[in-house]
Amino acid sequence: MKPFPIMVVLLTMSIPAFAQESPAEQVQVSNVKDPELQPYRHMLRGLDVWDEQHARLAPQASLRFELWTRDGKMANAEGLQLRLAGNAVDIALPLDQDATFVLPRSEEALADNADLLMNRKKDQFRWRPRIRTPGVPANARRLGDLRLECEVRAAVRKEEIPLLYRAGAVAAGGICKLPMTAYLYRAPQRLLSAVVVSGERKSGLPLREDGHVFQPPLRDTSWDNDALVVYTFAEPAPAATP
Repeated sequence: MKPFPIMVVLLTMSIPAFAQESPAEQVQVSNVKDPELQPYRHMLRGLDVWDEQHARLAPQASLRFELWTRDGKMANAEGLQLRLAGNAVDIALPLDQDATFVLPRSEEALADNADLLMNRKKDQFRWRPRIRTPGVPANARRLGDLRLECEVRAAVRKEEIPLLYRAGAVAAGGICKLPMTAYLYRAPQRLLSAVVVSGERKSGLPLREDGHVFQPPLRDTSWDNDALVVYTFAEPAPAATP
């Protein structure tokens, strides 16, 4: 019998502080639909999962969505414009300075089969859920927040998950709990190490891509949701001597 293949999923996350919401502005966006930004009906599945699970996984957290460039860097919000649009609906979605936004619930947008549209060429940007519990240090991530980010993202992108894994996910209680998946998160900058900590207990985590990516123990229930993934950042390279 052939071994079951392992699916590796990269969830690109960061930990910058929230900026205050900017005032709504008139948004002029091209009608060219970007396949990397999901249809509104798909994004609503992420809001549904948030409503169902945030009291258990991240009761003090908030949910926003953030934009990343194709090469894995946080997007620069300057000049970026985003809207929720269909044949009749056109709703501007204000972006914060760190290129994050709140996705509203809208029955009109759902009935109009609306999409998220941007004023940029397709394939330039990616979106990610951003779930943050207040009080977590800048060099750490709370494990419950990471688990819920995985659940939100998996719900939105359900159609992209191969049928082979969907069947197994039903028995496992969700794709984020599937044993043959490895969920990787991108760190805000290169790491020397990443350690999961709960009280006196701690354990090192695997790093990949020269320290830019780490693998948290999402499925390991022996680590509670308040456990922290603590980063040790690599020092910047020394300046060259003339």
